Amino acid sequence: MNDLLEVRNISVSFDGFKAINSLSWSIGYPELRAIIGPNGAGKTTLMDIISGKTKADSGKVLWDEVAIPLTQKSEYQIAKLGIGRKFQRPTIFEEQSVEENIIVSLKNNRGFFAALTYKYTDQEKFRVGEIASTIKLTSLLSKKAGELSHGQKQWLEIGMLLSQDPKLLLIDEPAAGMTTKERNMTVQLLRDLSKTKSIIVVEHDMEFIRNLGCRVTVLHEGSVLAEGSIDHVSKNKEVVEVYLGR
Repeated sequence: MNDLLEVRNISVSFDGFKAINSLSWSIGYPELRAIIGPNGAGKTTLMDIISGKTKADSGKVLWDEVAIPLTQKSEYQIAKLGIGRKFQRPTIFEEQSVEENIIVSLKNNRGFFAALTYKYTDQEKFRVGEIASTIKLTSLLSKKAGELSHGQKQWLEIGMLLSQDPKLLLIDEPAAGMTTKERNMTVQLLRDLSKTKSIIVVEHDMEFIRNLGCRVTVLHEGSVLAEGSIDHVSKNKEVVEVYLGR
C-alpha cells in the first residue's frame, strides 16, 4: 500500500502553545484510519493543517505519489487536489431537497443558484443516484434536507463530499448525536468507502472506533503516542494513563 499523504516533522504553535510538535505520520491508499487522543492532543489541528485551514510553522505535508507539497496551498486548492473534509456539525442546505444538495455539490457544477436551475445530464443523474444509494438516502431524494434525522444529515454531507470525487476524506466525530442504529450504519458506510478511498476519522467514541476495525493513531501533546489496532493501543500503558484511563 502506497502512502497517499505524508506529514513530515510538522509543528505549529498558537500563542506559545505547541499544538503540533514535530509530528511525522502517514496514511496509505486506500486506508481507513482512526485518530484518537485527549482534548488538546492536536487531532483537530492536524486535520486543519492537512486541509489548509491552518498553516504549519515548519515541516511538510506531501500529497499523492508525486509528493505535492500542501503547506503553501489554499483550502480551495487542496480540496481540488482531492481532499474532502466533513466537520462535526453538518453543513447542508436545509431548505433544499436531498437531491438538490447533491446536485449543487457535483464536481464541475456552477454556483449554488446556477446549479439549481441547471439541466443536468443523464450521466450526472446517474451519479446522483449512485451517491444516494451509497449513503442510503435513495428513498429520500425529494425530502427537504432540514427534515432528515441527525444521522441522515451526516450521511448527506458525506454524499456531498463524495460528489467531488475525493481520494481522501477527513471525517470529524461522525458518531456524535447518532442513534445506535445510525452509528452502526455509519461504521458500515465508512468501511465500504475505504475500499476505494482513504479516510481519516477523528472520534471519541471507543465502541465506534472498535467497530471500524482499522488502524488507530493516538495523539498526545501534538505528537504520535502510539499506533496499531484498537486492542494494541488499549494495552499501551501510556495511552491508558493519558487517555483511556481518565
